[in-house]
Amino acid sequence: MRRAAHLTLALTILLLAVFYHAGATEHARTVNTSRVRADQSGYLWDAVGIHIARHGGPSTLIGERNRMPVYPWLLSWLYDPAMTPDAFFDTAKRWNIWLSLVLLGLLAGIARLMLPPLPAMNLVLVVAFGYYIFKAGYAQAELLFYFLFLSTFLVCCRLLQEHTARATLVLAVVAGSLAALTHLTKAAVLPFVGMFLAVLAVRALAPLTRLRSAADPDERTLVTRVVLYRLAAGAVFAVCFLGLLSPYLINSKKHFGHYFYNVNSTFYVWYDDWPSASVGTYQDGDGKGWPTTPPDQIPSMRKYLREHSAAQIAQRFGNGFLEMITVSYNRLWYFKYGVLYGLFALLMITTAWHSFLGLIHSRAAVFSFLLLYGVVYLAAVAFYQPISGTTLRMLLAHLAPFLFVVSRLSARPPFRDLRWNLGGAIVTPGHIHLLILVMMAFDLVFVHWRRLMADFAGY
Repeated sequence: MRRAAHLTLALTILLLAVFYHAGATEHARTVNTSRVRADQSGYLWDAVGIHIARHGGPSTLIGERNRMPVYPWLLSWLYDPAMTPDAFFDTAKRWNIWLSLVLLGLLAGIARLMLPPLPAMNLVLVVAFGYYIFKAGYAQAELLFYFLFLSTFLVCCRLLQEHTARATLVLAVVAGSLAALTHLTKAAVLPFVGMFLAVLAVRALAPLTRLRSAADPDERTLVTRVVLYRLAAGAVFAVCFLGLLSPYLINSKKHFGHYFYNVNSTFYVWYDDWPSASVGTYQDGDGKGWPTTPPDQIPSMRKYLREHSAAQIAQRFGNGFLEMITVSYNRLWYFKYGVLYGLFALLMITTAWHSFLGLIHSRAAVFSFLLLYGVVYLAAVAFYQPISGTTLRMLLAHLAPFLFVVSRLSARPPFRDLRWNLGGAIVTPGHIHLLILVMMAFDLVFVHWRRLMADFAGY
């Protein structure tokens, strides 16, 4: 019986993988037909430059401090000088589809380690068919970035809960290294790193409050030891992060005068929209060196705050948040699952409010980090919307972490044991996960192919 169940599961996974590959391939062939859309030509150009430099040619400034080097470095191994630009584009799209399947396989392994079977399966299905399948057939860094960002997020959350010195230091090495690799894939990690180190420092120093009341020398020694190894973990994280980034940072300093230079966060975010940015520092060579824009016209936070009223800033945030909702509803196929997971979390929290408060108290560092992370990144994505044109590409990076947090909550006692009376029928978290699975099965049969062939997903 168990063998038959395992065989059925394996066959189902195989059929889903075949459907995923066929759908992503057809989308790449019929929808994503132009390499000049959505930064794809930029990544291909960077890959060619890396290939030329690797074979003795002149080196170039990869990405013009907009795109990061990891993804084009991977693409560069696919390039052959005999290829036409379109042939290289097609090769990159096919490779990215296979890469996305590998990433989903790794995600499935991680989910199964951290979650019960049904929540783990649902999470992978929502990620795979909610947005990965739409974006797989593109020569873009997004899917690799999403996976690396999720991995960094999970390791950092685990680090904030660890209570042994050796595991804390090992996790700090892994987290710092992953954060650096993620940043080298897409430059959107610095706020995350800053918030994480701040929370880690507070957690490290918090035990010092016990020293005042600790009369026992052994207890004082233990508290001091805990503070020291937690502070050491923060230092190890920073050293690994900066150490792996150092060649790129030194190159940025050499050519642009700043270690952490990126045209998006340095300049573009402080314009009102992309048309304004496109005739500002962009035209003045910000991708080759520090722009020739007159100093009094260089965009900055101080200049933006000086020239905009509180009402204008609030309106920009409001428009960005509204666009998050509309673009999520109109594009790809993750919106209803995001809403359902959000309502599921709200139902569990309100039903077991005292247990949730106890969880916050016992996991104060993790909760503080999650709160900071959610507020800062949602606000940043909303604020950047006028420049990017849509929040979609940035917003998707945070969907899998959100799904993981809700799934993890539903798997913890007492939340996994909750019962709700719905018209005389008893509903449990397991039933909600079963509902999600049924909805996904329905969508795969009746919705996904049509939606997949209608949506350009490079944004």
